[in-house]
Amino acid sequence: MDFGLEKKSVIVSAASSGLGFSIAKSFAMEGATVTLSGRNEEKVSDAVQRISEEASGIVEGCVCDVTSAEQSVAMVKSVSEKHGLDVMIANTPGADTAPFVEMTDDMWRKAAETKIFAQIRLAREAFSQMQSSGGGRIMFMAGTHGKQPHAHAITAGFSNAALQNISKALSEEGAPHGILCNVINPGPFATHRMVYLAEEKAREDNISLEEATAILTEETVLKRYGDPEELAALVVFLASNKATYITGASFDIDGGQVKTI
Repeated sequence: MDFGLEKKSVIVSAASSGLGFSIAKSFAMEGATVTLSGRNEEKVSDAVQRISEEASGIVEGCVCDVTSAEQSVAMVKSVSEKHGLDVMIANTPGADTAPFVEMTDDMWRKAAETKIFAQIRLAREAFSQMQSSGGGRIMFMAGTHGKQPHAHAITAGFSNAALQNISKALSEEGAPHGILCNVINPGPFATHRMVYLAEEKAREDNISLEEATAILTEETVLKRYGDPEELAALVVFLASNKATYITGASFDIDGGQVKTI
């Protein structure tokens, strides 16, 4: 199936590893011109090389700390001037977790800055560029705890819920300009992030890492971690010419973890 993504300009932030890397790779495999960002120059270069060895699309790297307003805006402007901008995948690192009484004001601020404000800045600059060029796609990477709160992920839930609201509102403002906005809610996937969360749960509950991992996957009806490529396939579809009537939507890709309707 031709998704019409060849030579489309795509930015995937925080994409030197994890879900971001898989998303960037999948776009490049479709022939898109992909700019992936990360904080570490060596990791960014390695990610670009690994994807370029397999994909037909052009892959470029950008060292960018998404918590820096200056760096985020500069990245989006630079890519837009060089390639134009068709797709913005606003992906950012997850929030730290801890028992509620141990969560400091700084932890709450960091969660807001790292996830909410970082994605707002990326989306805002992308929105501005897309208004001028006649449209595009913006996707926020949130998470299932924004819909289904969890005691072990309160900061994640609060920031993810905010992104749900922002994406829905922005879809209305973007529609007259041909800008489609959606939000992706990953559940447990086989990434370094999930290893970290399992370690945190093991510490908080005083259980083994194996037991914590089993509990995290037990919350899904499929009883397993997702493959990052499964999530990337959804993101690519939503950015494609097959998804022109989808905006303001929220997609749980979580193996059935969320129990709400």
